[in-house]
Amino acid sequence: MMPYREMKTETLLLQPAENGWTAVHKKYKTYYGSLACEAEADGVRLSAAFGENAAARKEAVEAALREIFTNTAAQRVLLDGGEIAREAWQKAEDARNAALHRTAADYADVLGRPVHCVMDRPLGSRHPRYPDMLYTVNYGCVPGVLAGDGAEQDVYVLGPTAPLETFDGVVIAVIHRFDDCEDKWVVAEAGARYTAEDIRAAVAFQEKYYRSEILL
Repeated sequence: MMPYREMKTETLLLQPAENGWTAVHKKYKTYYGSLACEAEADGVRLSAAFGENAAARKEAVEAALREIFTNTAAQRVLLDGGEIAREAWQKAEDARNAALHRTAADYADVLGRPVHCVMDRPLGSRHPRYPDMLYTVNYGCVPGVLAGDGAEQDVYVLGPTAPLETFDGVVIAVIHRFDDCEDKWVVAEAGARYTAEDIRAAVAFQEKYYRSEILL
């Protein structure tokens, strides 16, 4: 099988368990249910125990399917007495991503916006839950601005080569994730020029775990 990593959906926090995940409310940590995975010959048997929490179950199962088909060679997932084939899942996922596509015009009120950033994970620090993840750029938030997950808006700061406590700059790009409930802003000095490829390379240490598009 695969290592089970923590995942966030629109309302849930999926915490790694021995053979799957435990699902709790992202903010209030209310318990909703659990997901368990069992390896099959060419796939995975997925069990979802959520009682009457149908909406949470749907959200959690969608996240689990994405994780299984993205990070394993499984060709099918057995769920609720039925079978979900990789090809069928991929077709549905591509349609979903197409529907989630955004353009720079959708972020006209964000791109170019001056922001004050406070670093909680400065350059050279490590992720508090995943110590193997090294922050190769300064990473923090914009106080007072809430993101899709209900927390303050996260930012990557490009340019400075030393750890920072704060930074004042402008939003030069938005990383729109297809498989998460929040976007990430990219901040640099006014007038700085970065291509989408430059940005993707700079933030790959974390963004490689997500499917996304970069809007400039």
